[in-house]
Amino acid sequence: MARFLVIGLGPIGSLVGGRLARAGHQVHGVERRPDRRHAASECLRLETPEGTFGVRLESVDDSIPAALESGSFDATFLCTKANEVVDAAGPLAAVEPGGPVVCLQNGWAVEEPLVTLLGSDQVIRGVVHFAGEMPDPGHVRQTFAHPPNWVGAMGPRGPVAAERVAAWLTEAGMETRATERIDLEVWRKTVHLCILAPLCALTRMNMKEALGHREIRRLAQGLLTECLEVGSRLGYDCGNGFFEASMDYVLSAGDHPPSMLMDVIRGRPTEVSFLNGKVVEAAERLGMEVPLNRAVTALLTAMESRWPRGSGPS
Repeated sequence: MARFLVIGLGPIGSLVGGRLARAGHQVHGVERRPDRRHAASECLRLETPEGTFGVRLESVDDSIPAALESGSFDATFLCTKANEVVDAAGPLAAVEPGGPVVCLQNGWAVEEPLVTLLGSDQVIRGVVHFAGEMPDPGHVRQTFAHPPNWVGAMGPRGPVAAERVAAWLTEAGMETRATERIDLEVWRKTVHLCILAPLCALTRMNMKEALGHREIRRLAQGLLTECLEVGSRLGYDCGNGFFEASMDYVLSAGDHPPSMLMDVIRGRPTEVSFLNGKVVEAAERLGMEVPLNRAVTALLTAMESRWPRGSGPS
């Protein structure tokens, strides 16, 4: 039995923590939102392809320092939003968490604050290909899975730890592989998200609805073309057929509402600056034009700037 800390008990964190606990590991959680924290401390209810089950975590604290008071962990899974990683990096650096910190956010270069403060050998970058929604606090419905997931070391002494993390996740029902090219897997996932998540957020459509609209689908294809051109210049050869594979990836998500759509509905900051925004930044460095990625980034960041913090659009 291993001892884990899961930071952020939204859909991904709840699925990761719940499955690890169900596999017999001791799982502690951190969640700042009182409603989610209270529900998770009682029982997590997970609806998965294998069935519905309830699991209890060992404890759920409201802060990272409080959780780390109980001792070190074999691994810490950071499951917050990308724009919250910097807030978690300081507390994790202040108190040695023990094992590696596994960064499971969407987006490009989100792990950099952790690498800066903890060191590259302490950080594992992960890419998850599953998703869920929360009808109620503590209740997660898995809506999408496209295995395998990926983990990779950020430092030269991390590959052994990455293999161990992959084994823990796989044994808990989340097929995961370790790779020496985690940067390529991160780029591929970033591209998948860039082509549809912002369009869903802007139109209030789920993935199935958006791709069923001819003009939205054309925009998604245009975004994908720009991303692939930038990736090619960066040295990320996604291989023959990636265009078709990427479209199939988002089509297979069905009526799943991407997290960026839920962020817009609830008036929370989106992750667009770590997705399409990173494509724009890379294009600028390369002297390339990516007008569609620039447009969706500008539209979403402008929307966010008009919302009172913590409240959503009417």
